[in-house]
Amino acid sequence: MTDAFDEIRLRDLVFLDRLAALGSITAAARELRIPKATASRWLSTLEERVGQALFKRTTRSVALTERGAAFSVHVKELLAVAQAARLSIQSAVPSGTLRVSVPVPLGRMLAGPVIAEFRRRLPGVRLEIKLQNDRVDLVRDGLDVAIRGGPLPDSQLLARRLSSASMWLYASARFRGEPTEHIPVITAPGDDALLRRARVRLAPGPPAVVVDDRSAVADALVWGAGVGLLPSFLGEPPRTQGALFRLDEEPVASLPVHAVYHPAQRGDPRVEVLIEEIGRQLDRVL
Repeated sequence: MTDAFDEIRLRDLVFLDRLAALGSITAAARELRIPKATASRWLSTLEERVGQALFKRTTRSVALTERGAAFSVHVKELLAVAQAARLSIQSAVPSGTLRVSVPVPLGRMLAGPVIAEFRRRLPGVRLEIKLQNDRVDLVRDGLDVAIRGGPLPDSQLLARRLSSASMWLYASARFRGEPTEHIPVITAPGDDALLRRARVRLAPGPPAVVVDDRSAVADALVWGAGVGLLPSFLGEPPRTQGALFRLDEEPVASLPVHAVYHPAQRGDPRVEVLIEEIGRQLDRVL
């Protein structure tokens, strides 16, 4: 007798994966180009075959249940294996969609040349780049590759070191000659630990401003807001123009930059080309 679980199709797993990522039956149906009623039916059928409720539903959205989240992790792994199998038997020309997350400051600098070269080398692959500063989860967020700066947490993901970014203390030109402890401090989240390494005395107490985009910190300093931590690729151009100056002759820290991806995508030519191009552009700007 056939087990209902055995009736689950790859199409069902793709649907579950996109529904989990998008949180909306309407959005998942739109992306997969199926009617909303069909999407609702697929979800009901999938839950029947699994024998568990996979999603909590409201009138506007859906969210994975605890068991649904555990199941989704394995679904991600199965889809990655299925994609690798598909690539192995298809023509030598890669295709499909590759989703990558890049921190906003790096993305603004790298996206143009990376996109142009990636499209030249792999025109059959759809590339989706998300510029985001929040720490992402490849499985939860439906991503294939993430570019991350700083130490990596322990995980089962593969990581390839691409480069390192030197972090310097820069101050607005109008504060040149001022006591450093009198200059307002502009930070991004997570700067506290790095600022404790600074060899100059900074203003005591909490920072004057906290903004979650390093590019915005750079803009604020250029406009005369105070002192803050910037990677050299953001701080050096305005420094050479006279808008900023360094407070020390050595960087506060050097942060590694990694590409992180799923083990099942080892050897995926799309991932290899993307990482190669990002690494090449990092070498140019860092």
